[in-house]
Amino acid sequence: MLATGLFSSVDVFDTTSSTPTLSAISGYGFVLAWTDSIPSSGAAVGNLLASYYALGGRHLTVATYGFSNPWEISGTIMTGGYVALTNVGANGDVSGNVVASVPSDPIFSGITLSTVTFSHNGNYSHPGLASGATLLATDGAGINMIARSSLGVVNVNMWPGGGGSASFFKLLGQTLTNGSTLPPTPAPPTWILLATGLAGLALYQMKDRWLQRVRSI
Repeated sequence: MLATGLFSSVDVFDTTSSTPTLSAISGYGFVLAWTDSIPSSGAAVGNLLASYYALGGRHLTVATYGFSNPWEISGTIMTGGYVALTNVGANGDVSGNVVASVPSDPIFSGITLSTVTFSHNGNYSHPGLASGATLLATDGAGINMIARSSLGVVNVNMWPGGGGSASFFKLLGQTLTNGSTLPPTPAPPTWILLATGLAGLALYQMKDRWLQRVRSI
């Protein structure tokens, strides 16, 4: 994420044992939340993210395995206008491709999608599309990969941990900055909260859930 040039620092929250408070993250302007283990409370994390986004001027992306059983994020963020991709209880691998459904969307600005590579396996979600959401990309084989909710929350069915190409992380960053080379400027300090997990073979054997915050330039 730092190498994208969009963000200047990274902070981490591990939510395997507890969920941060709203006051702990409310000063941050950008949040990327994802799971790599069963969270201490998927509902508490989801409620926190919705409360954070409802503060206004915040930018939120929720990523895999947040839509995949049993590692899902639940709670308010997966309801109503907040949710874009829905957990329908279907797990399986994806093709590894990203095929834009709306190529003109700013999150794809300056990115050659054929160069986007990321780690994936059979624990991925085969999510549904929420009512009112806009499908932005599939895997080219019928699986929903990126969508934006009616309230503007971006859901990404791709894993930010492990090996991924530079263009993949730029794409993730631009789901938060909406394709801008410099992020928007919500109330300072501006940060990103991300969730990270174990890489390599451990992905298949255990899941660790983290939240990570990244300050914008």
